[in-house]
Amino acid sequence: MTRAPRPPVWPRCGRGAGPDDPVGCRGRAVPRPGGGPRACLAHLDGPGRAAYLAGLRPGARVDHRGTTFTDDLLDALLDALYDEGPGRAVVGHAAFEEALFLAEARFTRAAFPDGACFDGAAFLGRADFNDTAFGDETSFRKASFLDHAWFHDARFAGHAGFGEACFRRDAGFSRARFPAGAGFARAAFQDSAHFSAARLAGEVCFREADFHGDCYFGATVFHAGATFRGATFRTAPALGPLACRGTLDLSWTRFLGTTTLEAAAGSVDCRKSSWASGAALRLRYATVDLVDVIAERSLSVTAHPRPFLSGAAGCRPFEEVVASGDPGVRVRSLSGSDAGNLALNDLDLSSCLFGGALHLDRLGLEGCCVFARTPGLRVPLLPVRRWAPRQVLAEEHHWRAARGSRGWTPAPEGVEVRPPAALASTYRQLRTSLENGRNHPGAGDFHYGEMEMRRHSGERTDGRRTLLLLYWAVSGYALRVGRTLLWLLATTLATVAAVALWGLPPEPHRPVPAASPARAQPERGTAGGRLETSVRTVLSAVGLRSGTPELTLAGTCVDGTFRLVAPVLLGVTAVAVRNRVRR
Repeated sequence: MTRAPRPPVWPRCGRGAGPDDPVGCRGRAVPRPGGGPRACLAHLDGPGRAAYLAGLRPGARVDHRGTTFTDDLLDALLDALYDEGPGRAVVGHAAFEEALFLAEARFTRAAFPDGACFDGAAFLGRADFNDTAFGDETSFRKASFLDHAWFHDARFAGHAGFGEACFRRDAGFSRARFPAGAGFARAAFQDSAHFSAARLAGEVCFREADFHGDCYFGATVFHAGATFRGATFRTAPALGPLACRGTLDLSWTRFLGTTTLEAAAGSVDCRKSSWASGAALRLRYATVDLVDVIAERSLSVTAHPRPFLSGAAGCRPFEEVVASGDPGVRVRSLSGSDAGNLALNDLDLSSCLFGGALHLDRLGLEGCCVFARTPGLRVPLLPVRRWAPRQVLAEEHHWRAARGSRGWTPAPEGVEVRPPAALASTYRQLRTSLENGRNHPGAGDFHYGEMEMRRHSGERTDGRRTLLLLYWAVSGYALRVGRTLLWLLATTLATVAAVALWGLPPEPHRPVPAASPARAQPERGTAGGRLETSVRTVLSAVGLRSGTPELTLAGTCVDGTFRLVAPVLLGVTAVAVRNRVRR
């Protein structure tokens, strides 16, 4: 059983009502001059329509909800409202809810100083609102545009609402002005959407919008923020370059085709976005959030080195909206993302969170990606630093600050401090990524961070923890050349001193011959002789001289220990040098 259509809330014309259609014509009945039967503008007879149109003046309010317009009828209405001064039709508050425009709707250069409402209207032909001025709130919610919809150079002084509107052909908003914001929530753009050089202030919402064709946002400026949360881009090969002073919200957005997004924005929120094909994000000035991103193909995020549109003739740098401070790009978080198809180029990762990210060993780190550094605190009374300079993760900063270490950055509010075991795994995967990219110095720093977290992990047994402690103290995990050289020097000096003091047996007394040689050699029993003998003993232990003098039991033990320790320290020193200089 077919449900009867609901009658409109306005006084309707009712022409053609019958058993099959109890509502009839839904057009609003207009007052008929001189009395007589009421009818909508489309069904007024000739004299009645002429009298109604003759009574209109520029700026008059019109209410033609539900009315069916032909192009001739619409032209006649706009001619009656034409103002010779500005040279355009001036319509007071216009109510065209659920109106039906059978042919081309030509509102070109019209003015609606009190706003207009086209909610639920259907445009079967082309809708031409080029260079139209809307003074107050304007609404096209749930409107249907079956042909081209053109709003090029239009100006919306109040909020413009296009929520759930359907654009079957091209939707053109190039150079349009929206000083009070605009809403395109759940709008459907089934062909191309043109917003090139548009200026949008206030809140701009494309939440859950569906873009089937190309999207043109070249030189578009969002003076506040713009949200595309939950939107779908089916075939959008290029978005931008655009500028956004606030947040460019791409969370939960789906990109089904290959896409290149260029934006200069305060921040870019890509949380839970999905990228089905190859995509490239070229950004400036932005802090980008990549939490829970799903990239089925290659997704690259790059800090664009030059201003967008800088070479365009006569084009002002539209980045002036957001151009303040460093144009570099910072990554806030990769938590929960699958980094297997992700590549980062020339980004600031000094505050990036990696907890929960997958396949970090396949993360592409290209160009000059900057990580956090150890604090520059120095040991009191000594010309050495407490921590050797190295690249570290922001999460190690948070963990050390939570332990009370000075100089480290504490975790922001709401950010969980990760334990050392989890940080060791993250360091290990990122080290592999850097090694794959031939960045051996950076990989060395992350190897150091991994070993540090392993040493501090509570899951290690005492024996393994002791070995890690010795490995750190002696050589800095075979990465600190100065530390190993100091230990080698200290061990050598200690061995020389021990041999000189306890390692040499006493020299028996011998009479001095009358004729001494020209060059006197120091006697072994003297301090100089014992020191020289101990030095020769140490040099022979490392293979620089042959022959070993007779030693006491203590000297033999010291010499044997040094013969074991010295090659190890030399080998560790060589490894440390190689790890620091290889490329």
